[in-house]
Amino acid sequence: MMQKLTRLILDDMKPALGVTEPGAIAYAVATARSYIEEPVETVKLRLNSGMFKNAFTCGIPGMDEVGNYYAAALGAVASDPEKKLECLDGITEEQKAQARKMVKNGQISVEMSVIASDIFIEATVHGTLDHVTVTIQHAHTNIIRIEKNGEILFQKETEPLEMEESSTIHQYTLDALYQYAKTVDIEELRFIRKAYELNLDLFYEGIKSKKTTYAPYLLKQMMER
Repeated sequence: MMQKLTRLILDDMKPALGVTEPGAIAYAVATARSYIEEPVETVKLRLNSGMFKNAFTCGIPGMDEVGNYYAAALGAVASDPEKKLECLDGITEEQKAQARKMVKNGQISVEMSVIASDIFIEATVHGTLDHVTVTIQHAHTNIIRIEKNGEILFQKETEPLEMEESSTIHQYTLDALYQYAKTVDIEELRFIRKAYELNLDLFYEGIKSKKTTYAPYLLKQMMER
C-alpha cells in the first residue's frame, strides 16, 4: 500500500498539457460547457490573484496566443473535460479560430476575485437559454460546486476538510521526511523517474522552440561560465 507522503508527492506531480493554470481554466470552462446543450455565447471568469498572475502570460499548446482569455475560450469551444489538466490536447485549427473569434468579439471576461494564494476558479458560461457556473478551489481540478440556472447540481460537503488536506505536508517534521527517504520502497517512487524523463524531453523541446526565449538565454549563460 502506498504511503501517504508518497501519495502527496504523486498528486502534486500530475502532468498537464502545457502550464497547469491555463489547463485548469480550460477544464473549469469545459466542465461548465458540458452542462448546456447549445453553443456558448459568453464566458465570465473569476480567479484568485495567484491564478490570474500565473496564467496571464502562459503559453497555450499549439497556439501563439497566451493567457487567461484564450484558455477560457478554448474551454468554451473545444476542451474535453474528461482529460482534466490535459484537456487542451487535440485542439483543431478550426477550434483555435473559433476561440480567437470569441476573444476578439469580447465574449470572454476575466477578473481577479481576491488577492490570495489559495487556488480559486469560478467559470460561468452563458448560452441563449442556460447558464452554468463551475467553481474550483484548493487544487487545480478540485470542483467544489456546479450550479445551473440558479440550481445547485453538485456541491462538496467536505470543503473544510479539503482545505485541511491541502496543508498536510506541513505536518511532517524534517526528521519524518528524513526517515521516509531512508525507508520508502523505491518502487513507490518510480513515477519520479518518469517525471524527470518527461521534463527533460520538454526542456529539449523548449530549447528548439522559437516561443521559449528564456530557456535558451539561461542555457547560454550557464555555458559561458
